[in-house]
Parts: sequence; C-alpha cells; structure tokens
Amino acid sequence: MTTVSVGIPSYNEESNIKRILEKVILSNLNSIDLVEIIISDDSTDDTPNIVKQFMQDHSKKIILLHDDKRRGAGNAWNNIIQHATGEVIVLYDADVMPDLNCTTELVGKIKSNVVICASNPKPIADAGIPAKGTIFVSEWLESVRKRQLSEYTVMGRGLSIRSDIAKKISIPEGLIAIDLFIQNKVLEMGYGVVFNPSAIVLFKPSKTFVDFVSQVVRAVNGHNQLKKLGCHMKNQLTLKTALMEFFRMASRNPIGALSTFICYIMIPFYKKRIKNTDSALWHTAQSTK
Repeated sequence: MTTVSVGIPSYNEESNIKRILEKVILSNLNSIDLVEIIISDDSTDDTPNIVKQFMQDHSKKIILLHDDKRRGAGNAWNNIIQHATGEVIVLYDADVMPDLNCTTELVGKIKSNVVICASNPKPIADAGIPAKGTIFVSEWLESVRKRQLSEYTVMGRGLSIRSDIAKKISIPEGLIAIDLFIQNKVLEMGYGVVFNPSAIVLFKPSKTFVDFVSQVVRAVNGHNQLKKLGCHMKNQLTLKTALMEFFRMASRNPIGALSTFICYIMIPFYKKRIKNTDSALWHTAQSTK
C-alpha cells in the first residue's frame, strides 16, 4: 500500500479550507495510506483557527505550518515537500473540490518511470461572459492534453509527485509557474509525466473580467519567467496548432469561444488595474473563491 502525503498551500482561504480538508478525508482511499495532510498557510484571516478546530475534530494526522508573512505558493510547496513523509505527495489548491476518486487516481499513475501525474481541472458551470470564457479555455486545455498536442501537462490545481524526486527540486523564490517548473525539472531528470483525465478537480470559474485577465496575464508572465531561467518545453504548442484546436472546440461550444474572444479583447482595458501579475504574490481572484 502506497503511503501518501496531501499538501495544501493556503492564503486567506477561510471560506474554502474546511471544505478541501473534508474532501480529502472523505475521498475513496482504498488502495493508499493517507499518512498526513500538510497545510502551509500564510493567512491573515481566520484560516489557521479553522484548521486548528478541524484538527481537534478529526483523527487524521493534520500538520499546520503557519507563517505570518505572505511567501507565495512556491515557498508553500517547498515547505510541504520538505515536511512530507509519504512515498507520494499530492498537492491541491485550497479552493478546489477534488472528486472522490481524484487522490487515488493521481497516486495510481505514479509507477515505473512516471513520477508526476497531472489532474484534470474542470470548472463548475456558471453564467456570464468571464465564466463562459474560463470554461471554454479549460475545455480547450483538456483537449490539448488528451490529444497530447503539447508536453505542457501539469497544472497546479491538483497533481501528484513521487516524494523522493520532489525533494531533489527547489522552487526558486518568487516563481509564478511553479507547476511547469517542476515538470521541466522532472523531464530534465529523464522521468515521465502523465495526464489523467479521470483525476478530476472542480474549481469555480472567473466571474469578472478583472479576475479572468489577471489569470491570463499571470500565466504569460510565469512562462516568461521560466524562459529567463532557461526552462524550455519540448513540443511546445505552435500558434497554428493552438488556433486549429480553438476552432475545433469552437464548433462544439460557439458561445464559449465568443466569450473567450471578448475576454481577450478586454485584456488591455483591465491589465493596468491589476497589481502583482509578475509576482508570486499575485492579485487574488475573489470571484473564484
């Protein structure tokens, strides 16, 4: 039976932290041994108190690593990896809702040369142009991954990684695209990375243009950071392939495609209103909480 540590970075997640903890504990864990849940927390709200109360009410081993200063998700992942004792580490964002089988699906793919398994993030259905745009982009990314059009497989909303390999990687201070950085390092070591469509994590889509734009701009800045560090993905998605896949998905979801087009048009109007898009201490998207 594989021993597993679940890690959750959190920053002001008082409305979400109890739910994600319950989701993890109530998961179908028949084939794995959940040895601990580690929360690396920088919150200034009531998150740490909620976790402490949860620890008193449940028998599972829960470790709270709290810091009064906001450090960013990269530092939180480093912290979790350093303290993890399981053979496999599963990392979840604090504001996602993993499917009952998600943890098992993520752990089950870690075998032989495969040391990272990426989850399948799916947005909850919602109304409004930004939400429909977020849903379309998510569907497009899922299709790209399923059809293996790019090696960019990992997204930080949920993933698993073999502990001994993770402990050899240190995420640089201030890095935004921490998920892609870890994938690059694993590929450089000669190990494999897989995407598991059955490892589903639900998340709330952006409901405002500000939040949609902040996520797009942050992603672009994160990729630019990695290029400066010398991280280059093999088989990157070409513009031609990306557009062909966009139009293929647009034939299935024309309203979503139109919403995405409108959201991207709005980027120049909202970009200046968003702070810290080039920092690990990024703008917090309140509508996705």
